[in-house]
Amino acid sequence: MGETTNQIEWEIEQKRTELGDNLIELKQRAKAAVDWRSQVEERPGTMLAVAFAGGIILAALFSALRGPAKVYAERPSGHAGEYDSAVSKTSARPPSKVATATRKNLDALGGAFLGIVATRTTSILEGILPGFQSEFERAKNSLSQI
Repeated sequence: MGETTNQIEWEIEQKRTELGDNLIELKQRAKAAVDWRSQVEERPGTMLAVAFAGGIILAALFSALRGPAKVYAERPSGHAGEYDSAVSKTSARPPSKVATATRKNLDALGGAFLGIVATRTTSILEGILPGFQSEFERAKNSLSQI
């Protein structure tokens, strides 16, 4: 307790300055983490994979919302009987095995990319916000129990 008031005030001011510098650095790191331009410059391959996966996921979502593709055509004049029977044969056809396998593969690919993006994002956020990973896991586990 042999410290004088001036020494204590000086130490408090030093800690304030140090905390201010740390806060400025943290703001800069957070800003760089969410700035897509800096992310593309630092990790072009990862960002290309994220964009590709996002495109696949969006395409799968929009195609699922739109439903199966339907072909609409006008009835050609003079061939009513032939046209009606041809349309009924093609429109009642179930999806082929190739189309079903392709859909399953695209869904699996989209899920894999989404998993990679989620893992990479949580690791980036863990670097910026220490403790994020454990809180994320806790939140994920509480949702899975519902």
